[in-house]
Amino acid sequence: MVSKRYRLIIVFQILLIAITTSAFFWTLDQEYMLITSSSLVLVWILQIIYLIWYLQKINRDLLKFITAVRYNDVSISFDNKKNIDPYFKELYNELNHIIHEISEVRSEKEIEHQYFHNTVKHAGTGIIAYDDNGKIEICNNAALSLLNLSSLKNVTDFDNVKQGLTQNIINIKPGTTKLIKLIIENEIIQLSIKAAYFKIKERNIKLLSLQNIKTEIDQSEVDAWQKLIRVLTHEIMNSVSPIKLLSGSLIGMFEEDDKIKKINEIDNSTIENSLLGLKTIRKRSIGLSNFVETYKNLTQIPKPNFSIFELSKLVEHLDTLLKEDLNKKNIDLQFSCSPDNLKLYADEKLIEQVLINLIKNSSEALLNTKSPCLEIKGELFNDKPLIKVIDNGKGITKNEIENIFIPFFTTKEKGSGIGLSLSRQILHLHGGNISVKSEPNIETTFTLHF
Repeated sequence: MVSKRYRLIIVFQILLIAITTSAFFWTLDQEYMLITSSSLVLVWILQIIYLIWYLQKINRDLLKFITAVRYNDVSISFDNKKNIDPYFKELYNELNHIIHEISEVRSEKEIEHQYFHNTVKHAGTGIIAYDDNGKIEICNNAALSLLNLSSLKNVTDFDNVKQGLTQNIINIKPGTTKLIKLIIENEIIQLSIKAAYFKIKERNIKLLSLQNIKTEIDQSEVDAWQKLIRVLTHEIMNSVSPIKLLSGSLIGMFEEDDKIKKINEIDNSTIENSLLGLKTIRKRSIGLSNFVETYKNLTQIPKPNFSIFELSKLVEHLDTLLKEDLNKKNIDLQFSCSPDNLKLYADEKLIEQVLINLIKNSSEALLNTKSPCLEIKGELFNDKPLIKVIDNGKGITKNEIENIFIPFFTTKEKGSGIGLSLSRQILHLHGGNISVKSEPNIETTFTLHF
């Protein structure tokens, strides 16, 4: 409706200009009308000026409005506009309404910003954000307290805490967690740092969250040591107790009332029993020596020799290596991989050792299982490779699953209890982990995370 009336007014103004022009040329042919002609020229000029002004009137206000919006100026208002053309009153009302809405949104954003700022500032977890140039965008009190800094302006300031810390933090990939040990004011802290990326107006921002988990780690270490000591005590006492009893019995055969028996008091039966006891002591001593040697091997894993290789070729080699033993147990090793050419960056020999251990464990768990099934799966999760070893054997109970990675803990009669512990250490050396899920007699899955 407004645009229609606006066009009519413009057309009317043009018609008036045309009439004035015609009248001007008509007066030129008339004598004694010079003054009238001059007057018409003046009227014609005023009409042109008025038309231009009228055409620019709304444009000026719209330009003013758009400029204000562009620069977030919400102080502009058209409420005090005098002599508003009634045809454009509705337009000005809409402009005022839009300005009011922008002001409300701006006010809400400011409130949200203050809420976010105060939340981050008082959060117990350290939070730091910086851009591609290393400029710190966000740094809360918890982060400064953890690092014992009064301020943090640039990512390079991390080197003030520990030389090389800046590079360590820059190298943290999004979605990963890194543990960094620091000594601050003669106190050791264990920082768990997580990283994430996001964009703000085409600017890349890296967000870090920092937590001191030393207390949790200390408690976990204490729990682990207590469990390990219980297992070690059990294994050692199993060897030491028989040796103690047998040695006491042997002493009793050759000594009475703290005096050595005479040669004529010792018969062949005593000698035979003594030899039997000594052989038993030697056997238990060898077992204890092997146990100590096993512990030694557990603490001397070689550093990984990283290389790139295809998982399918590794599994093919394992199938050839273990096929005869698996066939004897009627176990068919299945393999699937997605993508088919899934590659790993790891120490091939160490990963082979882990898989051999897991396959042997699964084959033992599949004994007396109807339709035994053993499968190795390779896949990608969040662009990171996973290897799963799956079987439908007897599985692992809830009580056992908490302890299976503890050195020397075993549920097997002749097991050493170091296979899974070694496997976990090997994965840790690769920056990964090993996890397990088990539903007894249904499915057990060991997953290697890289």
